[in-house]
Amino acid sequence: MTMPDTAPHVSWRCSPGRRLPAHARDLADARARDLVPAQRQVVVYLDRWPAGPVTGLGPAICCPPDFHPGRLDWRYLAALSVLVVTPPAPDPERLRHLLAELVAVRPLRLVLLHPRGMPAAQFIVSAARGREVQP
Repeated sequence: MTMPDTAPHVSWRCSPGRRLPAHARDLADARARDLVPAQRQVVVYLDRWPAGPVTGLGPAICCPPDFHPGRLDWRYLAALSVLVVTPPAPDPERLRHLLAELVAVRPLRLVLLHPRGMPAAQFIVSAARGREVQP
């Protein structure tokens, strides 16, 4: 994301009672200025942050294990492609809540990536057909 030098600083304001997920401040502030990531894609990690560097897939944020997904603000992900990466054996209820929250903000695509699972990816929302499955 690039910002012209003359752009005023605008901060994202969370919905009442909600806060930003881990590592989301820069992305949310950029979206408040009507900027989008270069690839128009964001990675959301559930309950963990990757051990290695996060590169190539776009900005990355984390739904930390100590916060319920419904207490976090996800609105800045609207109209973007969102990839959700889970731990190998995610808590099914937490995953369902996260996916429901993400569907509600109307992403362009919402793809669940299954580490070491089959299928490797599952479209929850696709650009062509909209919602594919109910989280």
